[in-house]
Amino acid sequence: MKRIIVIALAVVAIAACQSPKEKTLAAIQQLEANDSIFSPEQIEKVKAAYIDFANKYPDDELAPEFLFKAGQRCNATANHDQALALFQQVIDKYPKHKIAEEALFLQGYIYENSLQDISRAKTVYVKFIELYPNSELAEDAKFSIENLGKTPEQIFEEFDKKDSTASAKK
Repeated sequence: MKRIIVIALAVVAIAACQSPKEKTLAAIQQLEANDSIFSPEQIEKVKAAYIDFANKYPDDELAPEFLFKAGQRCNATANHDQALALFQQVIDKYPKHKIAEEALFLQGYIYENSLQDISRAKTVYVKFIELYPNSELAEDAKFSIENLGKTPEQIFEEFDKKDSTASAKK
């Protein structure tokens, strides 16, 4: 019995020694472990925890990543305006962070595919190429610009025509 009490007290002591930031991170890890695309409530909880952490600890190296993850969850739940705003926060507050590049690309993707705002999508993709010409996503942005407003069928049809023309030239 004494052993159980000692262990319980040790656990409480360790938990009490955690800073608020460490407690918040532990809570986020717990939420992430239960995160599911099938549970809107769980997605909302983890998204809120990400945003809360980024707001409380904006200088922490995890802040831009948490804002980005929150934006991804907003996009997954069709809350596109909030996703765009969160990605913009990443771009504005953390422009040198590696994830800012992906945040900008995803803004173009959302405008193109979710909101069907071809004009804004093109603007974002052009800006992306200007800012990140050597990015792995630059070719994707160029491809998207070339195919804005086209249906997947039209794109496949064009590929087939190009493939047929290339084969005929051989």
